[in-house]
Amino acid sequence: MSVRGTVLLAALTCAVPIVGAAQAHSAPAAGANGGCSRGGVMTGRMIPGAGSAGQNIQREVTLSDCASPLLPGIHAGVFGVSIPWNVTTAPTTARLSWSDGSVSTATGYGNGTWRITAGPASGHAIQLEVADTWNGWYLSPADVTVTGAQFVS
Repeated sequence: MSVRGTVLLAALTCAVPIVGAAQAHSAPAAGANGGCSRGGVMTGRMIPGAGSAGQNIQREVTLSDCASPLLPGIHAGVFGVSIPWNVTTAPTTARLSWSDGSVSTATGYGNGTWRITAGPASGHAIQLEVADTWNGWYLSPADVTVTGAQFVS
């Protein structure tokens, strides 16, 4: 085997475990309040409602790998909200259905941060993290990837 082949083989042998390790697990939820380290595709669809032209955008996403002192025993949840289309000043109420059967309600303005007003984690807020700088909460029913969620005080 040539010197070039030996160097290439050594480089590949070292790289394979590193690449495999990066894909094996997700990062833990950051911050003292924790959160959910995995999200999914947040769907969006137009429905009748109170927004422009009598329309709302219905959104829903599953959150998993949750760990938080605010949610003892809860490991996943579903976030759902109906946001008035093209109305940026109307607060909306979201619903968080947790894996233990409990439900939290939260209010927000469709910007990704929702203040939890009842149920587990009440008095705190949850920030949904999207995969890019997407800002279509009010304006587009397009699906968007949520990478996770963090609890904030």
